[in-house]
Amino acid sequence: MKICLIKPSIVVPAHNQTTMFTPPLGLAYVAGTLKHAGFDVCAIDALGESLDTRHQTRNDCYLYGLSPRETVERIPDGSDVVGISVGFSFEWPFCRDLAGLIRRRFPKALILAGGEHVTAVPDRSLRESAVDIGVLGEGEETTLAVARALHSSGFDPEVIRGIAFKTADGETVVNARRARTRDIDDIPWPAWDLVPIENYLERGMGFGVNRGRSMPLMASRGCPYQCTFCSNPSMWTTRWIARDPNLLLDEMRHYQDVYGAQNFDFYDLTAIVKKSWIVDFCRKIEERGMTFTWQLPSGTRSEAIDDEVAEWLHRSGCRNLSYSPESGSPTVLDRIKKRIKVDSVIASIASSHRQGMYVKCNIIFGFPGETMKEIFESYWFIVRMAMAGAYDLAIWAFSPYPGSELFDQIFKSGRLKLDDAYYDSLRSYSDTTRTVSYSEHISDRKLKLLRWLGVALFYGMSWLRRPTRPFKMAWNMLVGRQESRSEMALANVFYRNRLKTFSAEPDGA
Repeated sequence: MKICLIKPSIVVPAHNQTTMFTPPLGLAYVAGTLKHAGFDVCAIDALGESLDTRHQTRNDCYLYGLSPRETVERIPDGSDVVGISVGFSFEWPFCRDLAGLIRRRFPKALILAGGEHVTAVPDRSLRESAVDIGVLGEGEETTLAVARALHSSGFDPEVIRGIAFKTADGETVVNARRARTRDIDDIPWPAWDLVPIENYLERGMGFGVNRGRSMPLMASRGCPYQCTFCSNPSMWTTRWIARDPNLLLDEMRHYQDVYGAQNFDFYDLTAIVKKSWIVDFCRKIEERGMTFTWQLPSGTRSEAIDDEVAEWLHRSGCRNLSYSPESGSPTVLDRIKKRIKVDSVIASIASSHRQGMYVKCNIIFGFPGETMKEIFESYWFIVRMAMAGAYDLAIWAFSPYPGSELFDQIFKSGRLKLDDAYYDSLRSYSDTTRTVSYSEHISDRKLKLLRWLGVALFYGMSWLRRPTRPFKMAWNMLVGRQESRSEMALANVFYRNRLKTFSAEPDGA
């Protein structure tokens, strides 16, 4: 039985602030699990195989990577199972159309899809696409169960937990979810030998700042919090599980030896939950005499990062941190169930700054019910973050993602429908030209202006307090070095603008 896993190319608005060219960690984990079990598996990383290519596509967007036709052509003849990694909901229309092209070439193949979107709306995902089976939540064990069942006689999807499937008459069935993996140290390592990882490494591309050859890692899974705008409870549940630091460092040593890794980007949802775990991890790096830099680019909680932890982070090689307080308004924080105290966040930022780390903060405007008074409370918080030493700030527009509590509320109220226009609107989180407000008190146009004003306020106060920063940033850009997220974003824009653009294909997929 031949299995082919696909990480599709990415579709990005032409005016996106950032475009992440990241190795497909989720696909590599699933491929590694299947390979470890003895299955004949290959992988197509459509982005990684053509990083220097982009195609003009609809809705003022670019497609980075292989075209849909090129992707389908690379699927080996005779493939029995084709799996698609969907990711987030704004990627769904492209992935849905890609599944249709795969069906045309492989009419008898079983098409699987997994990721945040399929997990959140499995019934709809199957009904409106050529996908046969949706893999829900954590994908390794469930995909392996499907593969083993297919390999044996009498394949019966009704008995496989953690999937949605189509019946013979076209109806969809959503099975009970599979329990989360209890010992994540038993999960086989990602199969990086099946994807063009060198294409990312030689360009210094990854989730974080370019600090050399960067490998992706996941030190923990899940998040114990229940923020109403986040789809984590649907995708991962609220169980936070951390890996054994020794086994994690064994993997990192392997990547240094095999791939020449100089930096590690942690893809964790919330890496720092337990102070004892992060301090133990940092100590073991020092005890082993390992030398590298590492980053937490996806955002982490600040509660456990005090002066002691910040010192250990820097000593062990951590150079970039992202905090995601989301708002500086106590009433907004209460409504979105973000269990933080703004004073604690400021103290944590100050601790990290004193140790020499580059801190980026993420704020969200436009939550349902958010008022101008609450926006101005966030503005004051932004000023305090700048004064405490935060280096960068991003202000995103709230987007109601399927699988989140706020999405369910807005969808049930009839304020949105799941169509391509909605999926396209989700891109507004990082594209200010597409800003959509879900607050009844703030218009789309005003929200766009408030975002720009907040960013200007932050950098104005930050550079006034530390006037050498803009000159340091300019120098780093001149010599081709990156230390902060803003420098990474600027370098990313320059890289994208140098790419040759090809016309969209006639199939329009």
